Amino acid sequence: MLGIRYHMRLMGEAAGVPIEPESQTKLLDATLNLEGVLLAGVPGAGGFDAVFAVTLGDSSSNVTKTWSSLNVLALLVKEDPCGVFLESADPRTNEITSAVSSIHIE
Repeated sequence: MLGIRYHMRLMGEAAGVPIEPESQTKLLDATLNLEGVLLAGVPGAGGFDAVFAVTLGDSSSNVTKTWSSLNVLALLVKEDPCGVFLESADPRTNEITSAVSSIHIE
C-alpha cells in the first residue's frame, strides 16, 4: 500500500493534480501508526474529499478518535458475518431477484 501511495503521489505531481495532498499524507501516515490499522489510502481519483482505513478487530475506534480530533468524519463500514443477502423491504430487490431467477444453467 505504501508503494501504491508513493506512486500515486508521483503521478499526481506529474499531472499537476493533488491525488494525495500533503494534508492527507500526514493523516494517512498517522493512521497507519495506529494499532490495528492494516492499510490506509486515498480512494478513487484522490483529492481532498476522502481517505480510507482498513482496520482489524475493534481498532476502528482508535481511528475514529484520531480522525475526530483532526475534524475528519469517520463513516464506519463493517462486514456482516452472514455474508451477502437481499433485503426484502427494498423495492430494488425485485429487479435483482427476477434477473437472478431468469438465469438458466445448462
